[in-house]
Amino acid sequence: MATFEKLLEDKIIIPVRVRLPRGQFYERKMFAFPECVEWMKSVKDMKTGRVQSDMTPLEQLTERLRQWLSGHPMVYGRMFHDMKPTTDNVWEMKTADLRVFGWMYRKSQFIAVNGGYADDYKEPTKIRNYADDRRAVVAARNAFPLDGEKLAVGDKNGLF
Repeated sequence: MATFEKLLEDKIIIPVRVRLPRGQFYERKMFAFPECVEWMKSVKDMKTGRVQSDMTPLEQLTERLRQWLSGHPMVYGRMFHDMKPTTDNVWEMKTADLRVFGWMYRKSQFIAVNGGYADDYKEPTKIRNYADDRRAVVAARNAFPLDGEKLAVGDKNGLF
């Protein structure tokens, strides 16, 4: 087992940062497993999917990361949500074309495990399953070699 700082030093997880506009400051943190960081880098080659968006997938990801890291509210509602809690304390960060799955390590500290292209979860082009991604997050969290608590529990009305 290791401290969070040791896991960062050993690159078990990697800090995720984007440049914030003038006047915005980092109020939240995001970390990602190396495989998820590689997926984030691959987003630049993706095309906009079947849900109409004025932004490319890379622009969507960059904007969602800015929103999260700068502390802006994450919309959660019946018809639309930027980030939502799912089963097993797994969280899904969403854009029109992308999904990022992870968990809350501490209040305002998200650890991303994997990401996906939204059209891959929908018929008729479905090749992925949300449940598989949620299970992957739980497995990664359970195997995360951290001393102490690995998980902060909360919901849209509580901790986060």
